[in-house]
Amino acid sequence: MPIIVKAHGNDSTFDVIKKFKKATAAADIVTKTRERRYFKRPSLRRTVKKTEMRRLRKRAQNLKRMKNISPQVLQRIGERLGKK
Repeated sequence: MPIIVKAHGNDSTFDVIKKFKKATAAADIVTKTRERRYFKRPSLRRTVKKTEMRRLRKRAQNLKRMKNISPQVLQRIGERLGKK
């Protein structure tokens, strides 16, 4: 879906550009295009995903050992791991 940004009233060119940048950042377009810039073999994708999951599990384990960690942090890590 295309991103459309319209200038309103007294908006300068810089304001419109700023709105466009915010819209593209919110849609996560830049990171997706950077990821897709080069071909990655499926085995490499799996390896990267496994290492990321391993790192997140270890981080969650270490955070659970801490006494003063908020449950929201653990919940966010759980969501990234695919748990609810």
